Amino acid sequence: MAQNKAVLFGVGTLAVAVGALYGLVLGGVSSPLRSEVSLGKPVGLERNLSTSELGSADGLHAVFTRIGYRLDTVAETGTVPPLFLSTVPDDLDQMAEIDAKKRVFLRLMLPLVLVVNEEIAQDRHRLEAMADGRLPQDPAWLEALAVRYRAEGANLSQLLRKVDLVPPSLALAQAAEESGWGTSRFVREANNLFGHTGSAVTPKGDPAGQRMAAFTTLHEAVRAYVHNLNSHPAYEGLRRARATARARGETPDGATLAGSLSRYSERGDAYVQTIRALIRGNRLDRFDHSRIDRNRLRES
Repeated sequence: MAQNKAVLFGVGTLAVAVGALYGLVLGGVSSPLRSEVSLGKPVGLERNLSTSELGSADGLHAVFTRIGYRLDTVAETGTVPPLFLSTVPDDLDQMAEIDAKKRVFLRLMLPLVLVVNEEIAQDRHRLEAMADGRLPQDPAWLEALAVRYRAEGANLSQLLRKVDLVPPSLALAQAAEESGWGTSRFVREANNLFGHTGSAVTPKGDPAGQRMAAFTTLHEAVRAYVHNLNSHPAYEGLRRARATARARGETPDGATLAGSLSRYSERGDAYVQTIRALIRGNRLDRFDHSRIDRNRLRES
């Protein structure tokens, strides 16, 4: 059973940050798009899909093909369609071709990871603006952020170390490992992608075993995972390594940050090596610079 995943902190309802809205958010300007995303639930191309398309692995694979959503294309263009699915298809484990199963899972997960990173980027941009004097400090907002991220006081430098993005390569590798590429019972029954323990779901055949957390949507599960890495004391090493990379002008990469995850699992260093092997073997670092292409929403 994984360690340090049981403590889930209140993520709250954060606004979905859109790159084009950073200026509007900082300037307090309202807009129809800002009002839509402030609900905290990402809405994209999935609203145009049928229940059969969303609930079937083959149907979802066909949708990805129809809209031109290929991993090679993402690697080339750096853009990902805004497709935010709430659940993993129940029959994903029945796909005969292993590589096809993996491709469906990665394409399902990537937009969710990116949209959660956008949410965090909104707060980070505001912090950066306060740190360099472009915005006056807001003590009440900073204190609330400090409480949410378990920071010691509203210290800007400490908050900037915690309020930061998780490389998609790392999130995808951990989701694949913890969920069996989206096929585990805990994913099907509780949208539990990252092995978070809780009180909702009992291990099959072991009523006295460790219960697992349940999430309403996959988006909620990804939020909890990223917030856990950003706030739990066990992952201070990851946050320190990420901040060091940024100070050097580098983009933090998943394989490097994985080195600080030995406490994520009872397997310790062996777990770290597994995550790094998943990143390398599936070339997940190709997606670390990708972004959501919301122009696709206007085309739909």
